Amino acid sequence: MVARVIDQFLKLVAIDSPSGHEESLRSFILERLKQPHLACIQDSFGNFFVPVNCTEAPPITFACHIDTVGNAVGVKPVFEEEYIRTDGTTALGADDKIAVALALVLAQEKERYGSFGLLFTIQEEVGLQGAKHLGPEILSQLNTVFVLDTGRPVGTVVIQAPWKLDVKIAFHGKAAHAGVAPELGTCAISLASKAISQMKLLRVDEMTTANIGSIHGFGSTNVVCDLVQLHLEIRSLVRDRAFEHLRHIRQCCEQACSQGGTFSLEYEISYDGYQVGASKALIMFQQACTACNIPCTELSSGGGSDVNILRTHAKDAILLGVGYEKAHSTEERISIQEIEKLVRVVDQMLT
Repeated sequence: MVARVIDQFLKLVAIDSPSGHEESLRSFILERLKQPHLACIQDSFGNFFVPVNCTEAPPITFACHIDTVGNAVGVKPVFEEEYIRTDGTTALGADDKIAVALALVLAQEKERYGSFGLLFTIQEEVGLQGAKHLGPEILSQLNTVFVLDTGRPVGTVVIQAPWKLDVKIAFHGKAAHAGVAPELGTCAISLASKAISQMKLLRVDEMTTANIGSIHGFGSTNVVCDLVQLHLEIRSLVRDRAFEHLRHIRQCCEQACSQGGTFSLEYEISYDGYQVGASKALIMFQQACTACNIPCTELSSGGGSDVNILRTHAKDAILLGVGYEKAHSTEERISIQEIEKLVRVVDQMLT
């Protein structure tokens, strides 16, 4: 079974599927699912669900996403000792195509198992958009969900993940001729710079991070810039801390504009955080790891996943490590040993 997963994986990484352009890979997957005579439930956004060996909502579902980051295009996989990696020019796309490969093999091996489901989401890498737009026809099929999608060793389960705030700030100055009458202007770039210099960014505390992703000024050098736009995020394992840091960001902007200029700040909750408590999914995974003699490691993560969205829908979902390393980089790789462990654990949960 491991050899079949590897073979499937190599075929999948050869098909480009950056977020928003998953059509070719979706078609490939749907064609593969015809062979074991499986029907798919698709929603209007492009996600799809496959019930296996059942006509009603299955007791457990394995979930993965079919999109990759933008630099996992034109992938040329290379075997190096016990690893599959790229040729160094692209990312590998093991995030999350190793899970997609396993899902397809499970479908082909369906006679070995009881009832289960397979969930394939799209546009995960661009803000969990697929999960956010899951249709009711798919959500109604989900009970206990194992999301196979984090770059941790097999045996890892993420039991806590953060809230994420998406924040956009606009600084408004006053335009003036930079060579003739600059003193009549208010430079929005200076306002933004003053605010940023006072902000606590990157690692804020043991549970909270903040990062500016982009900053844009508008105009030419002979005009005092009157508009700068900032895009940043705040994450925290504790909801109140996320909003406390948002207040700090706002105060920095207020102070920067105290002598002139204005700003506007808008935010939205990209996704809710979670902490796994009583969970049938967690118990099943722990038991499977014990049966496979694989250490089970529970940890907190600063990253988001489809689990954040599924748990807001009251689904018993947990995030599991699938063994890839250095995701999204040209050094991304996955070991054959981790693939073997992944196959063993999932097979155990099904049998």
